[in-house]
Amino acid sequence: MARHLAQGTPGPEGPRRRRGGVAPLVAALVLLAIGACLLLAPSVSAVIEQGRVEQVVEESRTSATVSDEEDPSAAAEDDGDAFRPKEGDPTYESLVEYSERVREGTGDEVNDPFAFSGDELAAMGLPDGIVGSIDIPAMGVTLPIYLGATEANMELGAAVVAGTSMPVGGEPSNCVIAAHRGVWHGVQMFRDIELLEVGDTITITTAWDELTYRVCEIRVIEPDDVDALAVQEGRDLVTLFTCHPYAVSSHRYLVYCERVENDEAQEGPGAVERVVAAFIPAESTGSPALEVERWLRIGGLALLVVVLVLLVATIVRRVRGRAGR
Repeated sequence: MARHLAQGTPGPEGPRRRRGGVAPLVAALVLLAIGACLLLAPSVSAVIEQGRVEQVVEESRTSATVSDEEDPSAAAEDDGDAFRPKEGDPTYESLVEYSERVREGTGDEVNDPFAFSGDELAAMGLPDGIVGSIDIPAMGVTLPIYLGATEANMELGAAVVAGTSMPVGGEPSNCVIAAHRGVWHGVQMFRDIELLEVGDTITITTAWDELTYRVCEIRVIEPDDVDALAVQEGRDLVTLFTCHPYAVSSHRYLVYCERVENDEAQEGPGAVERVVAAFIPAESTGSPALEVERWLRIGGLALLVVVLVLLVATIVRRVRGRAGR
């Protein structure tokens, strides 16, 4: 009888021991999940928000307003791949005229964020202020381009600096496009602008045209160096403009890009490459804060992997131990 009870009835220590062994595993899994969310949430958000921004860009282009002379039904049949004719288009003509005033030195003051009023934009046929989009393959971003580097526009995407040329090309011209240096509402903006190198290309797309530009020069300037944004004789330029270094913003980072044929445009990264870039940013040499963030991200991911492997190994060992009893 005594032997039977000893073999068939577990003592009070047995259940306690099993409960004590499960609790640490559950706690570790919860902590792992929390850590993973804190580390990965910004990257996941960046991927999701980039997709949303690209949708905004596409909708803006396909829903571009038509002039009174155009047939709305014909516009509705547009598959979104064709460009609007330039000749006779009042919006396009307004943009060209603005660039001409910049060229002649009679345009708005450079960097005047209030140069474009809502009424003026509506009269130009751009009620939402979006004049086109910019695609930067080396950075893996596509952003809408707003007219006027106002605080509101900079919250939403890139913006043409007032007093500089419009994104319609032509010589001489210099369309200066500014964006925040960092993740803004989940979007990378110009955070990784230092990834751009001489020879890389960017593409400007409007309702009327697609323009390709190749990086030809990179400069770091003082914040008040307005002359660096001027039109350069005989050149069709787009200049990317943002703060530098990252998280300090004591200077300005300029990437000059010169017009080339569209067939020279680089292809953008695939979906997998974008996800990898969002989780493990590329090396940056000009902004120490970016390098610190990069190594913290890599270290955090490595730590998560190690903890996950240890948890899985512990669970497997316990399962095998029970199976062997």
